[in-house]
Amino acid sequence: MRVRPPLSYNRPSSDGKRADSSSVEQDMLSMSLKFPAPSRPAFLSTEETPMNLPTAHPAVLIVDDDPDILTALHDLIEHEGFRVTDVSTCRDALAQVKAVDFAAVLLDVGLPDGDGLAVLETIQAIAPSLPVIVLTAFTSQDYRARSLSSGAFSCLTKPYNRDELRAVLRRAIGVGRLPPPSDN
Repeated sequence: MRVRPPLSYNRPSSDGKRADSSSVEQDMLSMSLKFPAPSRPAFLSTEETPMNLPTAHPAVLIVDDDPDILTALHDLIEHEGFRVTDVSTCRDALAQVKAVDFAAVLLDVGLPDGDGLAVLETIQAIAPSLPVIVLTAFTSQDYRARSLSSGAFSCLTKPYNRDELRAVLRRAIGVGRLPPPSDN
């Protein structure tokens, strides 16, 4: 196996002699000290921001007890450019909603430690403007009507259509980030 020697920079220096790689590195270092990299504008920051300011990558909470669905949703939503947190219980979902400023929640209704509709009502009490998209395997129109009347932004039936889910999520985040109506 042939090993290549490190590349050296042989450019002429100001006095006409060849510069070695260490002097080039020093020149580059001094240039970076003179011209620091520009800072990112605040609106491009991915750090947590106050609730009334938009983030570059809105956070989405996914609540589902099926690990396969959770992984598929996580990958889909993350691929769309969102920051994703996923949990599998009602208790964890409520703890996350209290701790993090989410742009939207995808909520399964059949959870091991409780009813998703009860979680929906609690989320509505904690964060009334947070859009919650209910995901359910129940095909009953009655169940769909119950979830919508409980405050869900939308109700999608499993297996969900990926394009429909993307569209509903983007619409929910757009609506959730609008300022609250004034009392005029």
